[in-house]
Amino acid sequence: MKRIITLAALFIGTLSFGQLSYTSSNHASGNYNQQMSSVTVGINAFDFDTTGANFTWDYTLLGLDLTGNLGAISPASSGYQTPFVTQCVLNGGGFTCLFKWNNLTNVGLVDLDSFPAVVVTLYDVTTMAKLANNRLIGNIKGLKIKDTNNLTVPLVTEYYDSDTILTFPFTYQDSGKSYGSWGLDLNSVGQNIIYKVTYDREWTVEGWGTLITPFSTHSSVLKVKTTLDQVDSLSYLGTAFGIPRKIVEYTWYDAAFGLPVMKAEGIETLGLTTITTVRYYDQRFASIDENYSDIKFTVFPNPAQEFIQVSTTENKPTSYQLIDMQGKVVGSSSFTSQIAIGELTSGVYFIQLLNENGVIGVEKFVKE
Repeated sequence: MKRIITLAALFIGTLSFGQLSYTSSNHASGNYNQQMSSVTVGINAFDFDTTGANFTWDYTLLGLDLTGNLGAISPASSGYQTPFVTQCVLNGGGFTCLFKWNNLTNVGLVDLDSFPAVVVTLYDVTTMAKLANNRLIGNIKGLKIKDTNNLTVPLVTEYYDSDTILTFPFTYQDSGKSYGSWGLDLNSVGQNIIYKVTYDREWTVEGWGTLITPFSTHSSVLKVKTTLDQVDSLSYLGTAFGIPRKIVEYTWYDAAFGLPVMKAEGIETLGLTTITTVRYYDQRFASIDENYSDIKFTVFPNPAQEFIQVSTTENKPTSYQLIDMQGKVVGSSSFTSQIAIGELTSGVYFIQLLNENGVIGVEKFVKE
């Protein structure tokens, strides 16, 4: 009798596993946002490595440092379509350039708000990918950088080697490999730097089960481990050097969500992985809709250190609010075109413009 019960339990567990997969239709496409909380403090006390079948990952006691969004964007609203097409036309692509853009990407995945690339900082780093034929392939990298006039300008580059990020559908014990590379010559914006990234990607679906976070319980998730053996190569003022590193990402996918509901990122050194940042799906705090705007306005310089300048020619606001990534108002006053931000700590913020009818515009900026 005991043997029959054991076999029955095993059979039921196998059925549960067999039903758990993540398909291309589950993945985000177009404009998609998940509110996430991120934590960097105290995460060394948690075990992110242990995994397996029908496993429960309990991270109830994770803290919270910031709230923000994990998102996907449509190529047309990414801010990188016009620079790509313009660059393509200048290189002789002619009328085929927009077709080429549409052929290479149908979804943008925001990688990082900012990234220090050794001697220069890159902002709004975005992978413009193609989600088709059950594959998610990175084809274009978009980012922003300061030029010699301290203005932030968008740059785009087509991958030298397209990167197959994931294949679908994936389920427990599936795996994949890819090689990717891309680079930028920053002399075009007055920076005497040639920057190139090459990496070997390996991913494995190493677990399935239940994920518990401080906000919610996800009863059917797949855990994916991804490693990037990466080399950042730079030629700076005529001197070339490369910096190797092994990046490790643990991601938990719930088929009810278009992007991972939790992501732990870190670096592996001598076989030991140190997680540096964890983000998890969290709706406990009100988010700011950075895409909302009744008026057109610009914020510059961005990033900024002491002041930001707000330029708008219509429906003049009467006041403003500065809001941090936790949704907390950290500054407010009657509207003026020059706003002091020197007392803010470094990070990502929103400026919200208001008039007698309420909020009329929102923009994101970075305080250095």
